[in-house]
Amino acid sequence: MLTPEQMKEILNENVINLRFHARGGQGGVTASNLCVEAFYGYGVCQPLFGAERMGSPTESYVRLSANEDLVRTNEQVYAPHAVSVLDPSLLGEVDVIAGIAPGGWLIINTTMDQITIQEVIGRKDINIATIDALNIAMEILGRNITNTIILGALLRVMPIFSTDALADAIMRRFKGEVASKNIAAIKRAYEETCIYETPDAPTIDFTTDTKVPWQQVYPGLPGFKELDDAGVWYCDEDVIEIGSKHVNTGSWGEWDMIWDEEKCTDCAQCWYICPDFTIIREKGEDELWHMKGIDQFHCKSCQNCLEICPVQAITKRLKQGPAACATPE
Repeated sequence: MLTPEQMKEILNENVINLRFHARGGQGGVTASNLCVEAFYGYGVCQPLFGAERMGSPTESYVRLSANEDLVRTNEQVYAPHAVSVLDPSLLGEVDVIAGIAPGGWLIINTTMDQITIQEVIGRKDINIATIDALNIAMEILGRNITNTIILGALLRVMPIFSTDALADAIMRRFKGEVASKNIAAIKRAYEETCIYETPDAPTIDFTTDTKVPWQQVYPGLPGFKELDDAGVWYCDEDVIEIGSKHVNTGSWGEWDMIWDEEKCTDCAQCWYICPDFTIIREKGEDELWHMKGIDQFHCKSCQNCLEICPVQAITKRLKQGPAACATPE
C-alpha cells in the first residue's frame, strides 16, 4: 500500500479516479461529495442518476488531483483506481469491477472473506479490502447508512487525504451528534478494515486515465415513429420475462422480516400497508383470507409491517452475519 507521502507525489502529476456503488438512500452521492470537500487539491464529483428510488442501484464518480488541468471533465469514471461498494448485494446485480485498473482496489461492505470475493468477481489482478460497514452503521448510527464508513476503509488503502480532513468535511456537512457519530464510525472503520493485497496484482499505473471505446450510434436508425410505443420496456415475453415479479427487490434491504404464525391474528394491517405486495395471503375453507408468510424475494425491509402489527407477530433479523477475513493485517 502507498504511504500518504507517496500518494501526494502521485497526485501532483496524475489524477485519482474513484467510483461508488450504492443503493438509493445509502449515501453514495454524499460519499463522493465528501471526497472532494476533504481533498486538499482540485476535484470534481457527479452522480449517475436514472429513475432511481429508495433501494435501487446508484453510481457516483470522483476525480481528484493536485493538478487543476487533470480534473477539468465531468464525464463518468470509466477506469477507476478504487471502487467502493456500499451494499454487498450489488455484486450480483451490477458489474462493480468494470474498468478497475489492474492493481487497483475494490472496497466492499461485506462479511465475505477476500478469497471468496475473488471467486465471485472473477479477477485476481486487483486488491480487495472489506469492512463490516452494516454492523458498524447499526451500532453507531442506528441505521443502514454506510457512506462515511466506506470512506474510512478507502483511506486505509488509498490515503488520498487524512481522516482529520475527512472529519472536518463531515463537520461542515453535518451538525452536532450526527457529525460526531459519523466521525466515530470512520475511525472504527479505518481500524477494522481487512486488507488483502492480491499476490498476482501488478503495481497500479496512475499515469493512464482511460475510458472504454466510445459507443457512437450509426446513421440511418429508425426514427421515433418506427419504434415500439413502449420505448425501452419490452413487450414480448419471448424476449424477456415481463413484470416486476422477476426483479429481486428483496436484495435491497438489510433485514429479513420474520413472521410468527402463532402470534398472528390475521388482522391484515400488514397486507394493507406493504408497498410491494409481499404479504402472502390465502383464502381458507372458511372463505376468509389468512396470512401465510412474507415474500422475501421482494421484501425491501421497509419495516412498515413491523411497525403496524398490533401483536408483535413480525420481527426482524439482520441479513449480514459476522465478518470473515482471509488474511488479516
